[in-house]
Amino acid sequence: MEILFINAGDTFTHKASANAALYPNVGLLTIMSALKEKLEISGISAALGYIDGCVYGNEKIKSIISENRNTIKIVCFSVLTANYGASVEIAKFSKECIGGVTTIFGNDHFSALYRNVMSKQSDIDFGFYGNDVVMGFAEFACDVICNNVGDLSSYPGLVYRLTNNDVVRNAENPSEYNGLPLVKYSLCDETLPHSELYVDGQRRTYYFMKNRNLRSQIIDIGRGCIKFSGKRVNNIPVNACDFCGIIPGVKSVLSTSSDIAWKRIRNAFEHGYNYFYITADELPLTFWPLIKSMSQNVPKWFEELSAEQKPKMFGYARAEAFERQPEKIDILVGVFGFDHFFVGFDGLSDISLRLMNKQSVVKKEKEYGLMSANIDALNAISSRGCLITAGIVVTHLGITENIMQENYQNLEILVSENHKTFAALDFGPLCPIPGSQSFRYLVDPNFAQEKAKKYGLRVNYEYLNFTKEKYENCDLFDNNELIDDFMKGCCPDINQEILERYMEKISDLARRHGIVVGGGV
Repeated sequence: MEILFINAGDTFTHKASANAALYPNVGLLTIMSALKEKLEISGISAALGYIDGCVYGNEKIKSIISENRNTIKIVCFSVLTANYGASVEIAKFSKECIGGVTTIFGNDHFSALYRNVMSKQSDIDFGFYGNDVVMGFAEFACDVICNNVGDLSSYPGLVYRLTNNDVVRNAENPSEYNGLPLVKYSLCDETLPHSELYVDGQRRTYYFMKNRNLRSQIIDIGRGCIKFSGKRVNNIPVNACDFCGIIPGVKSVLSTSSDIAWKRIRNAFEHGYNYFYITADELPLTFWPLIKSMSQNVPKWFEELSAEQKPKMFGYARAEAFERQPEKIDILVGVFGFDHFFVGFDGLSDISLRLMNKQSVVKKEKEYGLMSANIDALNAISSRGCLITAGIVVTHLGITENIMQENYQNLEILVSENHKTFAALDFGPLCPIPGSQSFRYLVDPNFAQEKAKKYGLRVNYEYLNFTKEKYENCDLFDNNELIDDFMKGCCPDINQEILERYMEKISDLARRHGIVVGGGV
């Protein structure tokens, strides 16, 4: 093995994590697929490895590195805030274990804090900023293997140090998206078996997958969000929802052509999967041009499948789409086979939804209540015999116990009256991860105070000012500490006891109705 790709397990045990052993890291598999193709075209023989610490644990990753110390030349890490610390530790271990190894970091946490990371972590040699870096990475990794690295400024998305230790970031290449190779999902089994373990995890977690021979896989046919458009502060879109930590590329929204989208679906189907997690942020509104084109150009191979053979699909939709554009939902259900939608219920009251910046970008909330959209979405999903996973953010800037009580009462009514429609409740306190609007509150107390005052709410300005320097200059955070500092600084009218009481009430509500809690989606 010459090149190892790592998705480390989480650094700490904490209350909020985006890492779960239900799906492969498709970002890594996409990069691996492009690199494998590049190596083959170049006539270079180099074995690729993949290991997921969420499946095997971080100590197993270290043992794989140690066992292959004589051949590994590059170790690559996909880092979220949750697993960044563990990734740094494994990078250091790699450097100690393998002379001359090159370490490369990427994904959202690195992109949000790349200057801090590269300034503080000498064991990280290079990084890649953003999403549109697959082909640039493949070119760079191929050149590293061949000891033929060119001008560092020529690799899109590359982050590196100059001789004076200044940190430089190259621009991404958004034009690469439609030219990406089809994902070789089987690459996740090159080092250790992963595929069947992911499927087993899905079936253990989701009751609707048990005894149905469903094998779920991620498909990427569109990226971005309409709320990424407009003004950005430190490259963070000011219109994005408070909790969103995605680092958007140069373009707010990217999508494939319908032909390429169908090829990516067929690719997953031919890999043996039949339940497709379409990760495009919002299908019936943001990505409707793509969905419409796909529905008008359904390929023969898909049409000829019997009802039993046809795969099912699930993905994201904004709540207002179900009321305002029902014909689009019918196409998703009838043509594509969608039977499960992810909808961000989040705060469950109008004030909470506004505080989290969840209002529609078309600004029609005065004529159409934000919470009303959630209710209409639930009714529309139920009437079509589909399932819903509801995302719920329990805390937000300036929240009070009265607001929390209103949010819970709304949730209790919705769940009790529609419990058979709920596949999962994915909930937790807001964790202000780097790259999110809520993280900005921690580094800009004036901004936090002004926004809270706008809604007649409070922050603890003195506490935010006290912790500001920590968040401005650090690269490594414990998610528990992030949540606690956000609570103390941005939610002074509640405390840990109140939070835990409401978290338990939601958990109990889910248990009473047999609804999955969380699930990693």
